[in-house]
Amino acid sequence: MRHDSLPFETAEIIQPGGRALPPGLETRAKTYFAKGKDGIRLRVLLALPETHAPRGTILFCPGRTEFIEKYWESVSDLTSRGFCVLMMDPRGQGLSDRILPDKLRSYIDSFQTYADDLAEITAQFDSALPRPHIAMGHSMGGTVVLHAILSGALSPSAVICSAPMLGLFDLETTFMRWTISALSKLGLAEKNLPFQTQRNGMPVSFSANKLTTDKERYKIWASYFQSVPRLRVGQPTFGWISAALSSMSYVNRNAENLRVPGLIVAAGADPIVDPSSIEEFAKNAEINYDVIPGALHELFLERDLYRTKFFTMIDDFLDEQGL
Repeated sequence: MRHDSLPFETAEIIQPGGRALPPGLETRAKTYFAKGKDGIRLRVLLALPETHAPRGTILFCPGRTEFIEKYWESVSDLTSRGFCVLMMDPRGQGLSDRILPDKLRSYIDSFQTYADDLAEITAQFDSALPRPHIAMGHSMGGTVVLHAILSGALSPSAVICSAPMLGLFDLETTFMRWTISALSKLGLAEKNLPFQTQRNGMPVSFSANKLTTDKERYKIWASYFQSVPRLRVGQPTFGWISAALSSMSYVNRNAENLRVPGLIVAAGADPIVDPSSIEEFAKNAEINYDVIPGALHELFLERDLYRTKFFTMIDDFLDEQGL
């Protein structure tokens, strides 16, 4: 398996202030530009494992506003466990093509589009992706990988999700769902949702953040947005929220149709995604569920106390499944 054998355009890796990649990834990780079925350009990471006999491939889907570089530490953790990692900046984020003329606006027509992009990129890189394939996603990405599996776009051997969006605080009411859907259909789909803190795509202060209790990891994540304007994504549009609510409803309705082993882990102190929605989905899908008390939303960026527990859960699940 060699990077130089892949027929894709090489893409840039963002390194604010010359920040180095985790040791070893400099030679084992490379980014490319590939295209979705509709021609949109997507930036893709392929990271190779330390071993010459890979355990398989992690197909990783990030959350809203996120980008490849946010996950360097986790990519290193996964490749050190013997996995290849395939990840892309979702359309409208990172260095993938933006969808609207206002490049800060967070918009998608349907989460099926995200799911189809993941399936398309997986197919294009298939020759470099040893099996078994394990779909993994955080937050929005968790919803996307579940949507992709349930819709038949993707057929992995297992799925692992961190705080998947299956129930959002403040938005999961009949009135809010109806209002947002109606306003989106009435022509506001590409308009920003009001009263959001992330208007200009810049991160809030650490003290006001809802993502992690780890100050250093938050500082590193924030530095990308602060120093590289091209990475910034603003608040969600009515269209994005409407698509998210629709996908969450689809995934929850079809939980019992999930036919692959799964592990979904909730953050016990998550102020964004309701942990009870994750537990309910796991129960209906008959897959593994766990929770990390005290952790905020971003389990991959949390303090070592929480993050180590999370990776132990992943390791135990993979061992249980023989993966």
